[in-house]
Amino acid sequence: MTRSLLLKALIVGALALILMVPITMIQGLVAERQSHATEALAGIAEGWGKRQTVAGPYLLIPYERRWTVVEKTTVDGKQTEKRTEHMQTSALRLPAATLAWQVDGDIGEKARGIYKARLYSARLVATGSIAMPARASVEDGTSRYKWGTPRVVLGISDPLGIRAAPDIAVDGRAYPFSPGTADAVLSGGGLNAPLSGIELTEARTFSLSLTLELGGSEAFAIAPLGADANVTMRADWPHPSFQGRYLPAQHEIDATGFRASWKISRFAAAGDAGANCAFPCSRLNQAIAVSFIEPVGIYQSLERASKYGFLFLGLTFAAFMLIELLRRLAIHPVQYTLVGLALAIFFLLLVALSEHIPFGAAYAVATAACVGVITVYLVRALSSALLGLAFGAGLASLYGMLYALLKAEDYALLGGSILLFVLLAAAMLATRRLDWYALSAKAPA
Repeated sequence: MTRSLLLKALIVGALALILMVPITMIQGLVAERQSHATEALAGIAEGWGKRQTVAGPYLLIPYERRWTVVEKTTVDGKQTEKRTEHMQTSALRLPAATLAWQVDGDIGEKARGIYKARLYSARLVATGSIAMPARASVEDGTSRYKWGTPRVVLGISDPLGIRAAPDIAVDGRAYPFSPGTADAVLSGGGLNAPLSGIELTEARTFSLSLTLELGGSEAFAIAPLGADANVTMRADWPHPSFQGRYLPAQHEIDATGFRASWKISRFAAAGDAGANCAFPCSRLNQAIAVSFIEPVGIYQSLERASKYGFLFLGLTFAAFMLIELLRRLAIHPVQYTLVGLALAIFFLLLVALSEHIPFGAAYAVATAACVGVITVYLVRALSSALLGLAFGAGLASLYGMLYALLKAEDYALLGGSILLFVLLAAAMLATRRLDWYALSAKAPA
């Protein structure tokens, strides 16, 4: 009989490993569906606006510098001169002395098939000042300079998302924006406003004010590029993820959304030596970023749930083995297989339903379906209504604990470890007085 019990245990273990194949295939299906969702979200963002990063504003003053290099040589006692003309085209880039951004975002959704993307419409207001030096203080005194028209430059990573860009106000005068940044150093697209009529003879400080309406998806970032910058942001999304170079100095989060503020001093900005390029690209890594995330994404929950598949199979089959020994029943390997397939089908149902209804409702429906069919089947297979109902109740409790683990994102590992320990301890304590050799001698064929 001991040999028969060992053979049965080996068969049940092999069945459990074989039944992990469909569960592994379901894990692959989750990855495939997540890939389709990512493609669909990227397609929606292409038509509305991708993740947006706004950089600036700063003042760009192009110039042309010419100088003459004189080379003197002496040949046969005669001195000759060779004059070579040189020309350099460059630009003076001046960050804002002070800058304050206010961002108001409204979050919405757009669907493509069964997939939905989080989109936002943001209204941005910036006020500040830019100090421009006198032309003479910039020139080297040995070259000839030809200065171009100053421009206020604003970088925008995805210009497709620009909904409106009213004229910028500089010292109370309105200047219209033009497409493009007019600055090769700033990668991506954006806007620039030529400040025609402004003289560069004397040093002066400009006040500026601009508004911008922008559409984007999933996340928003802003690189103030000012010596001293303040940023305040509000959006009707209760699950923000603050990212980027600086964390907010203050923030409030409730069911209606979040409000946050950042304060960046020139000392903190100057101390960031992460980039090896000149302004403004040296300051782009100082962006303030907010991602509008789901606390626990659908596909992340599905992937984590499927990883518990072997636990469900192992506990169920171990319970069957105990029932065989304690109740002296003979459960056929086919019955093990059918119950194991029902447990695997749970994860497939969960994947299919969660793409159409909320995850909690999908989980409840899949649990009710699988626990119900297994309970009805075991009432007859175990020849006991009480035993079948008790088994179904235990399985339902296990599904309930799994759902709690899936929702507790930060404590999932801790909760799962404690659950496994409690289940193992309960099994050991419940069977500590059993005489396994006596049970194996009476084991059913």
